[in-house]
Amino acid sequence: MPIPVSSQLLFSPNLGCLLLIAPIRESEGQIVRPAVLTIKPDFVLMRNQPRGPTPESDRRNVLYGLMMANVPSINSCFSEYMNLERPIMFGALQQVKKKLGHDKFPLIDQTYYSSHKQMIIAPEFPVIVKISHAHAGMGKIKLKDNEGFRDLATVMALHKDYCSAEHYYDSQYGIRVQVLGESIRVYKKVFTGSGWKSQFGGSDLQNMEVTDQFREWADECRKLFGGLDIFAIDALHTNEGKDVIIELNGTAIGIHATFYEEDSCIIRDMVVNRMSSIYSPEEIKQPSS
Repeated sequence: MPIPVSSQLLFSPNLGCLLLIAPIRESEGQIVRPAVLTIKPDFVLMRNQPRGPTPESDRRNVLYGLMMANVPSINSCFSEYMNLERPIMFGALQQVKKKLGHDKFPLIDQTYYSSHKQMIIAPEFPVIVKISHAHAGMGKIKLKDNEGFRDLATVMALHKDYCSAEHYYDSQYGIRVQVLGESIRVYKKVFTGSGWKSQFGGSDLQNMEVTDQFREWADECRKLFGGLDIFAIDALHTNEGKDVIIELNGTAIGIHATFYEEDSCIIRDMVVNRMSSIYSPEEIKQPSS
């Protein structure tokens, strides 16, 4: 998969938005496009997180420039901005829970700590502590008791990061509700590795029925941050037979290899239709009466 080394953005009223895209390397490191490109984006399809776990993977300044230039995108720049930090995303999910009720939207309970000084009371052990903004298994640690929790607080004292803590549930499998526009797929994530993190231990994705409950989750979360086009809701099916919603992931979600071609076409059509509605609204066919 091609990986951009870096990109820079310039915006001014006279020049508009100019995006400089650096050479692209394959994941093995081979350069496949050596030239530096300068483009003037009319529309952006975002499929990566604007901010990764390291300073080198932080592209927030490019996102801010796209927002200042009012460049339309999928997902919207605003929704990507709001999804930069875990607490903002979780707060939005709590709004959905408040609207639907816990029975219909079983969001996990989570405790937030703005710094190590607040890390006095923890949820029921074992717990998962999630540090700062990182995704894909990064910045997460499983703690079995209060001694480990206190030890982590002493490490957190060396940094300025916030963190959150939630109860760790033993689960039969994970659930991913994938949303691409109007398309909804649900996968059962059967953990195949020895660790508790599916990103590192491995998991096998199997199709599940799109039930009314999963569809309601998708329909309500689709409304967040002014509208989400591409996202996924992650949940667990516990050993007690209950579903627990863990988080929402934005536009950087992966696509299952089985449906890669079909889902890629769905994303393509979403982009074409959105661009047509912005730049050629008169060409959009009206439904026949």
